[in-house]
Amino acid sequence: KEIMSKSVNISGSKLPIEELHLSFLTNKLRTEYGFLESSKRNIPVNDKNEVMPMYTYPCYEWLNSIDWTNSKVFEYGTGYSTIWWQNKNVDYHAVEDNKQWYDMIEDKTNINYKPGLHKYIQSIYDYNYKFDVIVIDGVFRFDCIKPALDKIKNDGIIIVDNTDWHRNSKEELDKSDLIPIHFHGFKPLHVDSETTSCYINRKFNKKAKSIIPMAGTVREQHETDKSII
Repeated sequence: KEIMSKSVNISGSKLPIEELHLSFLTNKLRTEYGFLESSKRNIPVNDKNEVMPMYTYPCYEWLNSIDWTNSKVFEYGTGYSTIWWQNKNVDYHAVEDNKQWYDMIEDKTNINYKPGLHKYIQSIYDYNYKFDVIVIDGVFRFDCIKPALDKIKNDGIIIVDNTDWHRNSKEELDKSDLIPIHFHGFKPLHVDSETTSCYINRKFNKKAKSIIPMAGTVREQHETDKSII
């Protein structure tokens, strides 16, 4: 069966409809996702030029929609996510084993430099309390899982980046009672689709403040979005 190709006329030029759609998508990625500016600066930023973590866009959108005020956050590995979490009005703590990354951090408050496997993974036990959020985004990810499970609150969340690369780490977390949500998609500065995973305790109760996505449109309430009974 022959497929009829659609086209549009723009200022007298005929353009296949699929090319028009592609140009719209490309423009949204360049501007409303901040991808172009991220590439220019070699720093992950959103459309407002705010530094964002190197999580996938879908994961970032969801995490960014939640009010984390006063949450206790521990991060294995530092980076641009450090800046983002520090700006979220949280009680932030982190450990880093890479001196180059550690030296790049401007605000080193509650950030410890601990090279070596044992000191690095055990550093979370230096705190006599548990955390609302634990991020595993550095080296030794597999070995950080047990300490993270020990130190997460019963309504907390564990975030692991690049689970598509660290499949053994994913499978180890899958053995826990946490609920896995895998956010697949693109991220700033990278040109392939990747995965950032969130493992959520069953008592986790934080709600998204908004579900309007990046490059999304705020629409009027649909006429059927109400009871008709």
